[in-house]
Amino acid sequence: MNTLLLLGIFFLLVVMKVPVAISLIISSLIGCYILDLAPLTAIAGSAMNSLFSYPLLAIPFYIFAGAIMTRGGISKKLCDWIGTIFNRFTGGLGLVTVVASAFFAAISGSATATTASIGSMMLPEMEKQGYRKPYALSIAAAGGVIGPMIPPSIMLVLYGVGTETSIGSLFLAGLLPGILLAVFLCFAVYLTARKEGLQSNADGHFSLSEFGETMLRAKWAILVPVIILGGIYGGIFTPTEAGAVCCIYAIIVATVIERTLDFKGLINCAGEAAVISATIFILLASAGIFGRVMTLAQVPQQLSSAILAVADSKVVMLLLVNLLLLLVGCVMDGGAAVVILAPLLLPVVQAFGIDPIHFGVIICLNLSIGAITPPVGSCLFAASIIGDTPLEKISRDIVPFLIAEVAALIVIVFVPQISMALV
Repeated sequence: MNTLLLLGIFFLLVVMKVPVAISLIISSLIGCYILDLAPLTAIAGSAMNSLFSYPLLAIPFYIFAGAIMTRGGISKKLCDWIGTIFNRFTGGLGLVTVVASAFFAAISGSATATTASIGSMMLPEMEKQGYRKPYALSIAAAGGVIGPMIPPSIMLVLYGVGTETSIGSLFLAGLLPGILLAVFLCFAVYLTARKEGLQSNADGHFSLSEFGETMLRAKWAILVPVIILGGIYGGIFTPTEAGAVCCIYAIIVATVIERTLDFKGLINCAGEAAVISATIFILLASAGIFGRVMTLAQVPQQLSSAILAVADSKVVMLLLVNLLLLLVGCVMDGGAAVVILAPLLLPVVQAFGIDPIHFGVIICLNLSIGAITPPVGSCLFAASIIGDTPLEKISRDIVPFLIAEVAALIVIVFVPQISMALV
């Protein structure tokens, strides 16, 4: 009863389009009052406690670095380099968009940022090559889903903080699933491009000299994931410190080496990062209150008992949990959902022997797929804005890519070795 009350109030407010953070606070206050769980003063402290976590500092660092790379034009050189490999294939520009999204994910760690950055760069060129705008935008939106999987991932950071799981291990676990997701998307792009009647925009030959030239121009962007992952797993710095190193590196490259950003440009990047980070932290504080109320109401225990009563095997449990996560991802922002659901569902999956690190990949991938699923698909909205195209038109073209991502999800869920191979 307590579970239905709290979650029912919350989802009702979300459906009414009340902001998620406000919905969390209102449902917490109503639930706390009706169930008489604890004084409000005791609940309020949960908001601050949820923010007292050192790894959370990584979030504004990675967002700031991603903004610098985008505004400084460094990401454009990355796309040019990738294009020398894939332009000779059918749907080449679509393939470039997907692969560039995977590389940019190693800079920003955000699905929406990846869609907006790579999509805005690739859309004009794709239209020149005969791509229908909704189709081109759907590729950009689908590529954005790779963002929360390839390290450094903001969503994996949130999961690690919420469940006290090693963020470094989560980063390693997300790498191969992220690459696999990109492969599935590339295959979907190739098939849909053939159906669209698109041709390659190159002469079919690979030019080693062009590859080398563009690689040299893009070297500063290519080095970002090398520095981050190499530093973390070489024991030089922690994932949080890697974010600060990434910021310093991006500033030096954009202002001193490439000279594509001035002081005013850096201030604009800092402002953009501050707004996005503040939104995330407000959400975390609200989720802290909601989580405290749910704990007092024994919602985790009730939810675990309900799923365990229905699921008589690991396969059935995984199917139920994945279905729940996909449905939640359709109506709720992935970052908010992972903060709320991860602590609730982790005891359930652990009861069936699922490793917390593998489950981190599962929950983040499920909720990331929600970013291209109406009605709250953040990547769809980002694509709609950068292309000035109605959301419903993009939604029709996104279906093949949605199927490809769900297929990749099934493989990753039931073959845990993919996630755990590098851990």
